[in-house]
Amino acid sequence: MIRELIITFDYHSGKTVKKLRKLELEKKEITDKERIHELKEEIQMLQQDYESKLKPVVLEIAFNIESQMQNMSDDEIFKKFQIKNADSSIIGDCVYNICQKLERQPSHKVILEMMPEKFRTN
Repeated sequence: MIRELIITFDYHSGKTVKKLRKLELEKKEITDKERIHELKEEIQMLQQDYESKLKPVVLEIAFNIESQMQNMSDDEIFKKFQIKNADSSIIGDCVYNICQKLERQPSHKVILEMMPEKFRTN
């Protein structure tokens, strides 16, 4: 299920990712300060849009992992995640690692900011 969420999100965010790449490339190639400023603003707006669309996907993945972990023994969690004494605070890191498979990978900080407090590492 998690894999399908990532694939679907990548598919539906494709136009935004393509436009962001184009704008970032243009920004690197120009020298006009005013145009660079305009591009920065446009990139920031598109990035915020991308992240706002990503947040429900990230939360669904996090709650899915939490649900799976609640139904597993400590030994099963260790076999699957190679972590002993796992609790819900590792979920943010798990979601971050999963999101690295996206075409446009969000930063660790961005992912953790999307998480409820209980899923953040201490």
